[in-house]
Amino acid sequence: MKNKFLILLITSFLISCSNDSATDDSQNTSSATNRIKKVEEIQNGVVIKTSDYEYNSSGDISKLTIKDISKSYQTNFNYDSSNKMISWDLKEYYISSPSDLIEQVNSLEYTNGLVTNICIKRKETYSDVLTNSMDRISFSYSGLELTSIKHYIQITNSETAECSDVSDVDNEEFFEYSKGNLIRYEAPGTGFSDEYYKIEYDNGNNYLSSIKPDAFRYALGNQYSINNRKKVSVYDSYNDELTATIVFENTYDKNNNLVKAVEKYYYVGSTSPSNTTTMNYYYY
Repeated sequence: MKNKFLILLITSFLISCSNDSATDDSQNTSSATNRIKKVEEIQNGVVIKTSDYEYNSSGDISKLTIKDISKSYQTNFNYDSSNKMISWDLKEYYISSPSDLIEQVNSLEYTNGLVTNICIKRKETYSDVLTNSMDRISFSYSGLELTSIKHYIQITNSETAECSDVSDVDNEEFFEYSKGNLIRYEAPGTGFSDEYYKIEYDNGNNYLSSIKPDAFRYALGNQYSINNRKKVSVYDSYNDELTATIVFENTYDKNNNLVKAVEKYYYVGSTSPSNTTTMNYYYY
């Protein structure tokens, strides 16, 4: 689960949007809610990933289904009687082998209205062998801004382990915000080549900003930025050398409120992008 949260976070800020380019595109015109319905990720003319969002009668997110070319992630969000998000259930499986399944119950703990702990009970079935585990991540803040996430070493093969038993820190992610936007991110020793990221933004509204409640963004392992990214610079943590650049070109709706599409260009030591991805955004 530690790596999963990390991957979701990095995916979130590397595929986000930027660079204002207005158009009078009437296709997929949103309603007044402006809530995201679906995101498509396309490479070489092929849809390689979809994210589908559903909401409950209160307008809060109730379900998120992510599918890529090999796996499916189905998440259902749960609320208490006061409409406070208390947990979410995740099912993860390979499309080619749906019987090999990971099932998780992720419970949220709050302090002064901020998510400070997520306890994770997991059952993993592989080749008909069931493995139980307990996992945990914790959040630290400066005021209302996220500063770090600690990932702990999970306890496996125990059906009685409690969240408080998961006490040994494995690794930590670090965040720096400015004016509501994540401007620097680093996760040393987590298998991402010891890199850190510096992020620049445009003035467009982040497509996640209309999703309620705020706990949803922390559930993904991230505090969303209020604007859309226009550039991400990747640096080597050891020598501070620039190793890659991701540039975003966004298309907005006619009112410049909603991002409709984004072209993401990934550059590594060349003036030509080594990878290009198109993102399409659909709204309710």
